[in-house]
Amino acid sequence: MIPKIITTTETESIEEIISPFAESLHIPVAQRIGVYPEKDELTVEQIHLMQKDIQVAFSEKVLVVLVGVDASSSEVQNSMLKSLEEDSERIQFLFIVKNASLLLPTILSRCSLDESRKIISNEEITEINDDYFSFQNNSETKKEDALIKIDKLLTSSPLKNQNTLNYVLQIRSLIVNNNMNPVSALDAILIFLSKTSSMNKVHEK
Repeated sequence: MIPKIITTTETESIEEIISPFAESLHIPVAQRIGVYPEKDELTVEQIHLMQKDIQVAFSEKVLVVLVGVDASSSEVQNSMLKSLEEDSERIQFLFIVKNASLLLPTILSRCSLDESRKIISNEEITEINDDYFSFQNNSETKKEDALIKIDKLLTSSPLKNQNTLNYVLQIRSLIVNNNMNPVSALDAILIFLSKTSSMNKVHEK
């Protein structure tokens, strides 16, 4: 089963998200593990305990819910990577986050994002342009600068759509591995975001 990412808001109840998701997979309450932040973020110790619980306590299908991974450190996120690839027939991971873009690219590439929460607005595109790319200054952008801007976009922006995240990761890979022109790369990302916003408006109508 492919790990799932669901974005949520301050006003939504976590249980309101977990229950219908678990029921759709026919996973009873007794076969669910919830990992919640002890304070502001998850800890490596919590992830290790979760991994031990999965192996020891469950022989049937299990739902593992991780809340607030986006607010946790890179060390914590890296500590769960191996688990995402183990026993995928039996284990369903569910990430409940406020901002999926704060997840490491290595986690995003292994997961499916809830497409029902995917709208990106023109206002958000303007913020991305102003805050992350500063396109008016891109004419002399170097490869290293472009990668810094893209990494900042991936870790700090309001990107919510799996296709958008995959596209940005693909462009980054082209810069690193195929020497894609950095100016063209940044332009391509902004154009893609603009088209995504336009398509969302059409679907809303």
